[in-house]
Amino acid sequence: MSGASPRWLRSFASEAVRLGLLSLASLGLGYVLTLALHATGLAPETAFGCAVVICSILNFFGCRHYVFRGPKPAAWREAVKFFPAVLAFRAMEVALFALLNGAWDNHHLAYFATAAVGMASKLLVSRLFIFRRKPQEGAHES
Repeated sequence: MSGASPRWLRSFASEAVRLGLLSLASLGLGYVLTLALHATGLAPETAFGCAVVICSILNFFGCRHYVFRGPKPAAWREAVKFFPAVLAFRAMEVALFALLNGAWDNHHLAYFATAAVGMASKLLVSRLFIFRRKPQEGAHES
């Protein structure tokens, strides 16, 4: 058991780092897409909405193939769990931000606290319920 726990912890830490990198890439891409779509004449809200949809689809494949490694079930099995979870997390983040901003009267602190709680929650839910992978024996985590 002692050998399995450190291996699981290393795997989990690697997934957390990869999810962080994917999140940063998604943030940048979402911003660029929003700007580009707005430049084509779309309203900022429409451009942002389109960027969120595009980034959510790309995040699914990024999580599936980059963040959570190992044997994979059919894509649709994970997709039917992933996309409703994305909507639920967005709603939770909006509610948490409103709660924290109201309590602290500091939208900067509320933003980063919400982002931290959201990322930790997404990692746990994704790892435990959506992208359930068994660490591969002898596999190198990067």
